[in-house]
Amino acid sequence: MTTVTLRRATEDDRPFIESLSPRLSSVPRPAWHDLAAMEGFQDRHMAASFMPVDGAATLIACGEDGCRLGYIHLRPGKDGVTDEPCGYISLLATTKEAEGSGVATRLMAGAEDWARRRGYRLLSLDVFADNRRAVDFYRRGGFKTETRRMVKPL
Repeated sequence: MTTVTLRRATEDDRPFIESLSPRLSSVPRPAWHDLAAMEGFQDRHMAASFMPVDGAATLIACGEDGCRLGYIHLRPGKDGVTDEPCGYISLLATTKEAEGSGVATRLMAGAEDWARRRGYRLLSLDVFADNRRAVDFYRRGGFKTETRRMVKPL
């Protein structure tokens, strides 16, 4: 793995962040949602995630040469059971070239640091159940399933 540094995103990073949306909308998805539905979801999710919120942060992962490799967007949230403040990972994406190289692990470490600095006891995220690679990645990182939303196509 190359040396990866994290830095706060700037407005100049916006095109890079947006360029990774197709990777996020093309993840394994429920069979009843086609690619167009996932692209619409991704567009709405990006717009909602990047609404200004106090305490939110976007971290950019860069290689030794300064090349952007991925990002993670973090927001204050609330635990669904206790309603206590917690950290929430709303988006995580890497470039295709950085996939499997440890960049996402480095971004997750940055997310945990962010959450600890804010005094959060919990860090949460949402992931599509059919995205097995991501589910397995998060489990290896210590995340546990708390709830499971089930859908029945009619």
